[in-house]
Amino acid sequence: MSDPFLRPVPRPGSAPAALPPGHRAEPAGRWRGRAMEIVYDPRRHDVAVVTGISERVREGMAGVGWQHRGSEGGRELWVRDRMALARSRLRQVPTRRDVPRIA
Repeated sequence: MSDPFLRPVPRPGSAPAALPPGHRAEPAGRWRGRAMEIVYDPRRHDVAVVTGISERVREGMAGVGWQHRGSEGGRELWVRDRMALARSRLRQVPTRRDVPRIA
């Protein structure tokens, strides 16, 4: 399973590029002067291309598992790995030995 990545949109009339099994390609706008798409596994990752967000929103997104992956022309690419987020939250759950016994 691969992390989400940007790739150039196939030229009109050319065959679409192959995707890893279970992955999807969605338009992501212009990055580095080229029309790009983001390739990701929708069962594992959330992706967002956002514009004009405040520092407070950035901090909030980071607080719920989103990671900033890049910026271009006022747009920002954010990715969240849902499996990593679930693992992180499970580590925060008290275990039996962490809970005091009541006599």
